[in-house]
Amino acid sequence: TICADPDNLPYSSSDPKLPGIDIEAAQLLAEALGVTLKFHWIDTLTENPLLDLSLRKHCDCALGITIEERAMEEGIEVGKRVDYSTPYAGTGYILVAQARQQPTTIKKLEGIKTQAIGAEAGSVAGDVLKRKGYNRRLYPSQVAVLNALGQGQIAYAVLWANAGWLIEKGPLNAKGNANSVDRVYPNLKLVDGYAPEPGFRWNVAVAVRKGDEDFKNAINAVIQEKLTGEQMKKICEKYQ
Repeated sequence: TICADPDNLPYSSSDPKLPGIDIEAAQLLAEALGVTLKFHWIDTLTENPLLDLSLRKHCDCALGITIEERAMEEGIEVGKRVDYSTPYAGTGYILVAQARQQPTTIKKLEGIKTQAIGAEAGSVAGDVLKRKGYNRRLYPSQVAVLNALGQGQIAYAVLWANAGWLIEKGPLNAKGNANSVDRVYPNLKLVDGYAPEPGFRWNVAVAVRKGDEDFKNAINAVIQEKLTGEQMKKICEKYQ
């Protein structure tokens, strides 16, 4: 049994036709372990459960968990009560630009430091951009940043990795329903060649109950054999 949000694409969904990154990874994990996959659905917007409490009461593991304390709302205390598998993916903040822009491949944000860069208020990206002296502009949500970028208020946006899904599907299309347009933000694109830099990137792992060593070791073995880079790349590309 895994804990997951039923309406949190591109990461998880209760719709079997479009289950999300974490659910597809969980399906591979369960198949390799030879067990039946079950779900305990949690609405993270309204219930906001503590990870360790969910693992104790409702499920055996949770996927898609970032293992950097700064990226985890619950902070340092979680590491004392929850254990983690070997990382099977990476996540972080990605770079978005207007589609009509044809910038040379941007490997580092340093190259666009003086240009207006949008970020979500309260995000780690916003804090790092300020600390490093970038020309940062803050907006109340990721969607607000995308809107500002589309309107030309900023030159670039640094947004969480689900921005690719928002560009393609939009925030109100969480269950994959058909849009009246092919693309919600046809004038925006992810910048080719940019990968999250240190301070903007974290490893992703499976969270298990503290002390459940046999289960963790079994998961680690599957990650090495099944959740390879190529396998995860296929899943992630499916969800932009």
